[in-house]
Amino acid sequence: ALLDSVQAGVVPMSVIDSKVKNILRVRFAIQPIPADEANKVMTAQPEQARIAYDIAAKSIVLLKNNSGLLPIDFSKYKKIAVIGDNAIRKQANGGVGAGVKALHEVTPLEGLQAKIGNKAEIIFVQGYQGFTKKERESRTISPYTSADPKLLQEAVKVAKEADLVLFIGGNNREVETEGSDRKEITLPSGQDELITALAAANPNIVTVIVAGAPVDLNVVQQFSPSIVVSWLNGSEGGNALADVLVGNISPSGKLPFTFPVKLEDSPAYALKNYPQTDDPVEKDIFVDLVQNNGEKKTEKITPSRNVAIYSEESLVGYRWFDTKNIAPMYPFGHGLSYTEFDYKGIQTDKERYGKNETIQVSFELTNSGQKDAEEVVQLYVHRIGATVEWPAKELKAFQRVSLKAGETKTINLSIPIKKLSYWNEEKYDWVLENGEIELMVGTSSSDIRLKKNVRI
Repeated sequence: ALLDSVQAGVVPMSVIDSKVKNILRVRFAIQPIPADEANKVMTAQPEQARIAYDIAAKSIVLLKNNSGLLPIDFSKYKKIAVIGDNAIRKQANGGVGAGVKALHEVTPLEGLQAKIGNKAEIIFVQGYQGFTKKERESRTISPYTSADPKLLQEAVKVAKEADLVLFIGGNNREVETEGSDRKEITLPSGQDELITALAAANPNIVTVIVAGAPVDLNVVQQFSPSIVVSWLNGSEGGNALADVLVGNISPSGKLPFTFPVKLEDSPAYALKNYPQTDDPVEKDIFVDLVQNNGEKKTEKITPSRNVAIYSEESLVGYRWFDTKNIAPMYPFGHGLSYTEFDYKGIQTDKERYGKNETIQVSFELTNSGQKDAEEVVQLYVHRIGATVEWPAKELKAFQRVSLKAGETKTINLSIPIKKLSYWNEEKYDWVLENGEIELMVGTSSSDIRLKKNVRI
């Protein structure tokens, strides 16, 4: 892809040599395992399951907990309705690049049954019919349909009789799949209609969103006092989710992207790069290569199918929302806990920094609640009076911190000055713009707790 730039003298051959050396360094450093020694032990051992659990548990995000429904109080809630196809849907069942055939997968319902035991009665109903592989492959059936009347009626009946409703909604792997964009971010299978009916029957609703990307939460937000994002969370996802819901662990995940109020707020939509308008081809390039043993086919591929135009340039993701002053529903970096964290006393080691130095930032973080928990602290920067276009703020450092109830720790974060450079298209090099920098420490991109200015 760089051949034309090398031939034009824009990119020197030394750059190419450096990149090739990086590839070869890894290749020479890691010796291949002989065929007669490979694959003798199954990889899904208890230690791998523990890693899967830890990752899942740390990633779960508590978006909202207004009425304190979470963690579940079993002295109040003796009869729990678990409603939703995603409560029993297994996601790790094969695929091409993103699919994994896991040896075991704990569903949300299985996890809840194991963790709750006899503390409460669990009643499960499907609630909605999940979008299927056959429906996706037909290309004529949309996942964005009305609720199934029979399933809805059954779910409402169970919700009325329960003390608490756990609605397990979101997408599945047939809605979020390779080789095609979703046409919208509405919850599929009539879930908005279903949760509206459930709320009329029982206002004590905890909604769990199973998804790997943003969805429209306007209806969920209106009718759910508590909202959790549990992702497509792997083989131990059900156990991790259950431990968060019952309070065995405090949620500590943070959103890796923005949940917009509406799709039109997102940069790809606002800049008319989405949805793509050309008719899609049957398969994307990657799937073609995999399924044909790496041999390229001669058939033509619609260019727009495999080209994503980032005309927002540096304003990708949360940078767009912040810079354009568009309020999100839930911002990048957001995630609540079952405790509270206090930030205070921001300091830096210096007031002025040169291009080869590193900004050292410190502050005190206190767990002021009653539960042991983890917090992910975030350090953003804002350029004051810059002549180059910059986002309103950029994440430059973060750290996961474990604190016992009442404990205080001094947190240290660092930003190498060279990481504040920009790519100058005229000089074809990284350039540092001198000036004033505002350091912003917070618990999300929208919840900034501490600020301090330094100069470069």
